[in-house]
Amino acid sequence: METRMLLDNLDIGVVAIAPDWTVVEWSAPAARIAGLPADQVLGKGFWVAFPTAKGTHVEQTLQDVMFDGKPRAYLTPSPAPEFKGKVFETHVTRGPRNHLFLAFREMRAELSPESQASHILTAFEHERRFYRQLFDALPSPALVLSLDGQILEANPQATELLGAVQSDTLRGRQLADWTPTAERSAFATALREAMRQRQRIRVSIESGSEGTREVEAVIENVDLTDPKGIPRLLFLAVDVSQEVLLQRKLVQADRLSQLGALVSGVAHELNNPLAAIAAFAELLTVDAKDSHLRESADIIHAEAMRAGRVVQTLLDFARQRPRVHEPVDLQDVVERVLALQRSALKRARVKTVVTMANDLPAVIGDPQELQQVVLNAVVNGIDAIEAGGRPGTITIEARRTDGHISFTVDDTGPGLSPEALERVFEPFFTTKGDRGTGLGLTISRGLVKAVGGRLWLQNLEGGGARLTAELPAEAVAKEREPRSGFQPAGRLLSVLIVDDEASVRRGMTLMAERLGHEVRTVSDLKTALASLRDPGARYDALLVDVHLDEAHTGFDLFEELLQEGRGRERHVVFTTGDSVSAKTRDRLQRSERPVLKKPFNLEELREMLERVAG
Repeated sequence: METRMLLDNLDIGVVAIAPDWTVVEWSAPAARIAGLPADQVLGKGFWVAFPTAKGTHVEQTLQDVMFDGKPRAYLTPSPAPEFKGKVFETHVTRGPRNHLFLAFREMRAELSPESQASHILTAFEHERRFYRQLFDALPSPALVLSLDGQILEANPQATELLGAVQSDTLRGRQLADWTPTAERSAFATALREAMRQRQRIRVSIESGSEGTREVEAVIENVDLTDPKGIPRLLFLAVDVSQEVLLQRKLVQADRLSQLGALVSGVAHELNNPLAAIAAFAELLTVDAKDSHLRESADIIHAEAMRAGRVVQTLLDFARQRPRVHEPVDLQDVVERVLALQRSALKRARVKTVVTMANDLPAVIGDPQELQQVVLNAVVNGIDAIEAGGRPGTITIEARRTDGHISFTVDDTGPGLSPEALERVFEPFFTTKGDRGTGLGLTISRGLVKAVGGRLWLQNLEGGGARLTAELPAEAVAKEREPRSGFQPAGRLLSVLIVDDEASVRRGMTLMAERLGHEVRTVSDLKTALASLRDPGARYDALLVDVHLDEAHTGFDLFEELLQEGRGRERHVVFTTGDSVSAKTRDRLQRSERPVLKKPFNLEELREMLERVAG
């Protein structure tokens, strides 16, 4: 009779294990008793096929027989459902070529349900199931490891962390396979030290599509009863990836806060000379007889005003203030964002096309926040096109819908994968690698939602992506006034200009005189007060710079006028190239006086002077 037929007709299961722990023989009775067909076991490692035996008396017995060759036996309950309630005895011997041979069979005396041993086994099974359910129900990733880091058990959270579909596929594998090479030595040390005392370790887990996740883990030896036994280690992890990212964002936010303070100072230093340049250029444009000179002056004025708008846009982004809901000119927002991104657009070889009707109503929202939404959309479009390595186009369009404005930003980039499209609004999710924060679209959706709108992203047929914002529209659309040159002043005014910079004073003086007004200028608080105390002095308007010198501000002059009680404080107009600091904004609001932001043009000056002169 052939050996195979003989083994399959025995009433005992026979298993042969090679020295490398590979199962090389698995008889038919073994398959029936264990509930595992031969094709699922043969050729595999014993600890992969039976991971629950790792770290138990079964492993200890097999290791002892492999070491000294003395036969031994152990008892285990049957895993097969049809043998529930029965105990099997396994005899282990070492044979030729150091193979281990296991022969297991049912104990001759079946345990009756009423027997004490049966009660013990039933209680043991209930206890095992309870701890298994408890292990699986843990909200944090949990693994049971051998001393060398082999995975014996994994709960559903750990299975997800490691990017596996089922926990069974993880058994027998090394957890170190998911850690960076540079961290494996420290991880192995932590496993060894956990034999003696609990270990805490931060380790990176590379989980495939999810990228690298940072986890803080506790490693505990949970098999302390037998000092000579093979230890099993509980690896309990907390995913701190988002916490790490948040810490990085907080550092970045702190840097941005410092940058905001820097921008405030730079804005003041830039806007004052820009105000002088714009003033002289506009006067040349108005008064020049030579057409070439007039054209050159017009270009200088336009560029100075454009630079001023860029600086003001930076101030708006840096400013921290309460949210407001007011009509916002969407076309103006788009123009300001594109002015900020002019250099980036050129560098990425991106052309912009803006389609917005002149009679488009204003949208209701916060101008600063809507500007951030548009900026995020444009920056994402630039990045998408630049990643493709070819020139492209960003198309910005706004049109009326039922009570709303539909605002779209299209790009000709490669679009997004279906997986990325589903997750694009998740915090910290980014397709840009280290260059992205994963917060832009998340913040944009929150800002749009705050004004009662909606925001969504879709791929375009043929390539590219479209970001659509549905924004609430103003009930009645206001006609846009065409931009034109200045108009002469309606009446002669007496104007006092208080500014510490000579070029700015001179430019403002010429502008006011070109409007037909009488002007006197002073450079400091002391001279201004002396001029105002002159009995014959009468001023219809006072243009007062917020920053005068190291010791005084324009608010000091305003307070003096307020205390004298003659009502002359109502003729004050503050001028400033910097309104970003919280203290300055607070004092401007409390003064309830209008502000003329540098640089400004003749028409803005005319309107402001007539307004305060009353």
